[in-house]
Amino acid sequence: MATGIKRTYADFAGVDFLNEPTLVSITRSPDALNVWKNYRDAQGTCIETRPGYRKLAVIGDKINGIYIYGLTMAIVHSGTCLYEWSNFPSVPNEESLRVLYDDMSNRRSCFNKLNSKLFINDGKNYLVYDGAVLKCVSDDNPFVPRTSISRSPGEIGGGEMLQDVNLLQPKRINSFVGNGNDRVFYLDAQYIDDAVVSVTVNDKVKEEGTDFSVNRTLGKVTFNVAPSVPDLSGEDNVFITFSKTIDGYEDRICKCTKALLFDNRLFFTGNPDYPNVVFHSELNNPAYVSDLNYYEDGSSDSAITGMTVGNNVLWIFKNLDQNNANVFYHEPTLDLEHGKIYPTKQGNVSVGCFVDSTNFQDDIVYLSRYGLEGITTEKIDSKQTIAHRSFMVDSKMTNESNYRNAMMTEYQGYLLILVDGKIYLADSRQKYANLDSFGYEWFYWDISSINPSLLKEYNDRLYIGTDDGSIFVLEGSNDDGEMIYSYWTTPMDNFGYNNQLKTTNKRGGIAKVKTIPNGLIKIAKRTDKSSDYKYVTQKSTNGFNFATLDFTNFSFITTDKSYLIYKIKEKKINELSLMFYCDEKDKPFGVFSSVIEAFIGGYIKK
Repeated sequence: MATGIKRTYADFAGVDFLNEPTLVSITRSPDALNVWKNYRDAQGTCIETRPGYRKLAVIGDKINGIYIYGLTMAIVHSGTCLYEWSNFPSVPNEESLRVLYDDMSNRRSCFNKLNSKLFINDGKNYLVYDGAVLKCVSDDNPFVPRTSISRSPGEIGGGEMLQDVNLLQPKRINSFVGNGNDRVFYLDAQYIDDAVVSVTVNDKVKEEGTDFSVNRTLGKVTFNVAPSVPDLSGEDNVFITFSKTIDGYEDRICKCTKALLFDNRLFFTGNPDYPNVVFHSELNNPAYVSDLNYYEDGSSDSAITGMTVGNNVLWIFKNLDQNNANVFYHEPTLDLEHGKIYPTKQGNVSVGCFVDSTNFQDDIVYLSRYGLEGITTEKIDSKQTIAHRSFMVDSKMTNESNYRNAMMTEYQGYLLILVDGKIYLADSRQKYANLDSFGYEWFYWDISSINPSLLKEYNDRLYIGTDDGSIFVLEGSNDDGEMIYSYWTTPMDNFGYNNQLKTTNKRGGIAKVKTIPNGLIKIAKRTDKSSDYKYVTQKSTNGFNFATLDFTNFSFITTDKSYLIYKIKEKKINELSLMFYCDEKDKPFGVFSSVIEAFIGGYIKK
């Protein structure tokens, strides 16, 4: 009597693009498209069609950045322009859409908000927006440091250094203690700018050409009348404000392509002129970046490609360099002389960062040439080890032609990696043991028809920017009016008997499917005797809901689950695969489990 085998496909995990289809676990799929687990509905216990996307607006050219400034305000970087969209998310018009700036770099930009101001970096500009006006930070009254104090008139040098020069503007202040005799005051810089030199003596403003003269080459100020001794002995009473432009200072920040808020300071990197350097602003003051507030992480032969905050540490990832370290980190440290500092510490991870890095649910991850890597460590000062997180999708993801320009964002517990119009989704709630660490389960979407360039998550909604200036939001059951083709296939299953033939039982085939408004599920089959899937049957999974009543796809089902009965009769086969799918507009599907029976027959002869 033939042996009967009942195969149950349940507890679906994710895709497996690594293994040959016959070697894939029955909980995974060797080929699935545009499906995921919706943990907000059915607690993620079933596989279902992803949400569609709906066009919100068309703004300019390629979307390089989106920042939601308020409930009805968005800042959009499109092409070389920066726009204010004041009736977001409604369709913009001439009144609600205005150009804030028209000399942006046509590349992805970074947005950081601090003290109610939005700071923007694009590799060419460092801009600030206050909700109404946009300016270059250098034009927005940036902080003027008092670089030296307690200087004595008539002497070159002397005094005490107080604050560092600000990279973002050329002005600085020197303060002196007048003695009533000396009229000549030497500044702490020579060859100063032709800009106006401002002077106050005992809180009274003095005028250049009337009260004093300036030798800009020597950095010397000569008063007509010697400033008096201060009322309070030893107190500075002469304040001289002047400008000293140093070529390239402002560009050190403007040319940075990455900016990140950490410890109430902005950190900048990605300047091609300083590929291994991290700059940072002063505390709560992004408009003041000291010329000494920088750190060199490793050799300049390899550039910094990722910067991420995690566990009160700033992680720095560099491109692969076989001769130098690739991972560094900075911990806030108190120094008696300099206050808060962020010394460079070298990690011991050797695999370089190819594209970008992020903090995904407290998992510090980055994209290497081989896929998604994770950093594991018990303590920050202990040895870090690298763990690969993307075995299941590496063969497809890393071979995308535009992998170098991949970007990552987090959405509803998934890490979304956008590459060439494809989205690879790492599921934070599904992990599997992988040597001494873990890997993620993955899903795979294709939205390449709209040429996406950017993903932006805000307030639990996902926005998609495209190469033609379109902005979409992820919602609904179709792709901007087009059908979503979605499917899940089971492995090429030999039922655990690779050397014997099987005959399926025509009875007993059943799938537990999800009840979805206007839902429809179809099933197809494929065996080792054919290369294509053949349609078997279909079922409406539309629940009885007056709000979505559609008599062309009508059902009286009121529960969350229903069943699809299918009859599959295949004789003398070795392997069988099922496909659950839908190829009709506005008809998503979901499946919890599936059962099929087969009888084991004779040995395979050839």
